[in-house]
Amino acid sequence: MGDGDGMKNDILKVFFILWGLILLIELFWFGFLTNRPHSTSEVIFAVTVIAVTSVFGSVGMYLFKG
Repeated sequence: MGDGDGMKNDILKVFFILWGLILLIELFWFGFLTNRPHSTSEVIFAVTVIAVTSVFGSVGMYLFKG
C-alpha cells in the first residue's frame, strides 16, 4: 500500500459522506413535499431526482473503489 492508496480512501470517504448528505436532504425535501398539497408531477420529479442521486452515487462509489 502506497501513500496514494490512503489518499484515494480519504477521497472515497468524503465522496460517500457528501453523497449521503445530499440523499438525506433530498429525502427530507420529499417528506416536506408529501406533507403539503402537491401534484403528481411534483412527486414524480422528486422520486426521479432521488433515484438518479442513488444510482449516480452508487456507480461513482463502485468506479472510485476500483
